[in-house]
Amino acid sequence: MIDVLAYLDEREEEFERHLQIARMLEARVDDVDAEEDLHVEIRHINTLKSGLLIHLYNIVEAITSRTLATVGRTVVAEQPKKWTPEVLKEWVRAVVWGGEERIGNGVLSRLAGVSGILASGNMLEAFEIKGEPGSWDDKAIKKVAERLGCELVLSQQVKRAAYEKVYRDETTALKHLANRRNAIAHGSSTFEDGAYDLTLDDLEDLAGRILPYLRGVAESYKAYLADRKFLAEEEVA
Repeated sequence: MIDVLAYLDEREEEFERHLQIARMLEARVDDVDAEEDLHVEIRHINTLKSGLLIHLYNIVEAITSRTLATVGRTVVAEQPKKWTPEVLKEWVRAVVWGGEERIGNGVLSRLAGVSGILASGNMLEAFEIKGEPGSWDDKAIKKVAERLGCELVLSQQVKRAAYEKVYRDETTALKHLANRRNAIAHGSSTFEDGAYDLTLDDLEDLAGRILPYLRGVAESYKAYLADRKFLAEEEVA
């Protein structure tokens, strides 16, 4: 998990740099002294703000995906017979289900193959832990952690900031970000319109609620792997 936390550091610094650039350009809006070819309008700033929203959501997605990939690589260092039932279930979910809504021939064929793999007692290859349907938000992140048996240990300040329903339609910071990002990504909002009603301070506050939460989640998974919580109790002892 050290590499995930280092990656988060890099992306956090990158986001802050882009936010500073947006502030510099915002200060030049309607600057009559600026050269004609460098004239900055409010619509340009609105487009940059939408880009910052997309950037922030990409960090959420990247950190979450990298965290779960690390879990998938780590647990296979132990034989599956040593795993907790929760982790074994996640492996089956990843290997067998494949995204079908109903059990079809493809699922049954994979299930037959899985039975043979488990019966062999051999070590397994790293697997991709499945997320929840839809976008990544705090509910989806908590749900996957619960499925794996990973306790999210967060400070009261981080939890309050992440879970407060202070945004449109009584949504949390992560849910609000996901909704905004989806509107832009799926075309229901343009880049000019996607964040027109948010100030750069609003975006900084949004990031201030989300990035510490992502760090707390990654740290929780780091402890989960270090303490070998993915193994049954008798195997840990």
